[in-house]
Amino acid sequence: MSVQVAPVVAIVGRPNVGKSTLFNRLISARKAIVEDNPGVTRDRMYGVANWTGSAFIVVDTGGIDPSLDEALPSHIRAQAEAAIAEADLVLFVVDAIEGPSAIDTEIAERLRRSGKPVVVAANKSDSPARELAAAWAWELGVGVVCAVSAAHGRGMGELCDAIVESLGTTPESVELMPPGIRVAFLGRPNAGKSTLVNALVGDARVIVDDIPGTTRDAIDLPLKWGDDDFVLCDTAGLRRRRQVARAHEQLAAIKSIRAMERTSVVVLVLDATAGVTDQDQRIARMAFERGKGVVVLLHKWDLIAGDKAAAHAVVEQVEEALVFLEKPDVIKTSVIGNDRDIGHGHARNLDALMKACKRTAFALSKRITTSDLNDELQRAVADLTPPSHRGSLVRLYFATQASVEPPLFAISANRGRPLTPAYERYLLRRFRQRWDLRGIPIRLVVRGRGKGGETPGEH
Repeated sequence: MSVQVAPVVAIVGRPNVGKSTLFNRLISARKAIVEDNPGVTRDRMYGVANWTGSAFIVVDTGGIDPSLDEALPSHIRAQAEAAIAEADLVLFVVDAIEGPSAIDTEIAERLRRSGKPVVVAANKSDSPARELAAAWAWELGVGVVCAVSAAHGRGMGELCDAIVESLGTTPESVELMPPGIRVAFLGRPNAGKSTLVNALVGDARVIVDDIPGTTRDAIDLPLKWGDDDFVLCDTAGLRRRRQVARAHEQLAAIKSIRAMERTSVVVLVLDATAGVTDQDQRIARMAFERGKGVVVLLHKWDLIAGDKAAAHAVVEQVEEALVFLEKPDVIKTSVIGNDRDIGHGHARNLDALMKACKRTAFALSKRITTSDLNDELQRAVADLTPPSHRGSLVRLYFATQASVEPPLFAISANRGRPLTPAYERYLLRRFRQRWDLRGIPIRLVVRGRGKGGETPGEH
């Protein structure tokens, strides 16, 4: 049986014509950041649109301005051009109110040279008068024109009809994100998260720049590494709260946290030259408290590897500052070369990173048999008897694993909440060592049973 491949629709246009608003409207979700400032969208973002039994993939891109060839704008333009290259249809968005511009004309010429089918969305046509004014877009000569208002939903039915008609046969549904171990890269701005993701996928998939805060949207990328499937999520750098001023930076921070919540493993990317900062500790603690496994990544290791004393001091500082993560894997990586030259020959220790992510995800979802868990509990009690509780002996009868991701262990005792924090830590340490549960949070519940039992407590 043949599998029908979902067609791709790339949204392009000059800055601030409403591309991201239209993207959100098409996929019926507030996925892309929207703000009345040009240049907010930078990386390519994917979503699925469904219309009258047809489904297609939609790609949002940053604004194209051919007059800007330096620094970040050139990266944004490269991302948009890559989206056009992979698209089956281009949705060219123009501003119906402002009318034609030199940039619109030049983009139209590029689209004609691409040979791709084009539908023009004359956006901000939120009244009959503005719909008539949008007729100028036919002069671009690149495709059928639909007057729409993405903000209010006006004309969206006609636009979707035009897209589906131009695409031809489409599948009834699309599963955008394949299965796999979901890994989020979190850290402070400019720690090297996007460089690492590009090196892993072997493509300049996300923009890399020396300007802190270049990544604003959370970007999901499927990756096959050896025999294992992963979904990588590059996120915006998380600044200290008082440094998050502008609206789009606040939204980007929220999206980074949401991205973390839908992943299993968080890779905490640290700048090896700076070690662990207070903000790095906050990010790590936030992930751990939300039940995520954590892998610690010392990036830019090549910059300090030559100084053995400095390198040793950094490792010691990391282990001490992140002791609450319970001995996570600490990987030292370097990616040498720019974002257009990112083959694996320029990246170091990426295989160790992916193996650590796999081990951590496995530990997070590990299901321990009841018999094995009780064997370890009985050995632990034999080696160290629980302290008495209110003058009475504490008896631990039975243990079972109640859930996974993260693991939750329930212990039946002769009374509720009988264990001291020190003894709880002792039991958890035994469980970690026995089943290699490093770098993941473990939760423990002690339930009293029988006469004199108290309300169960979770620790």
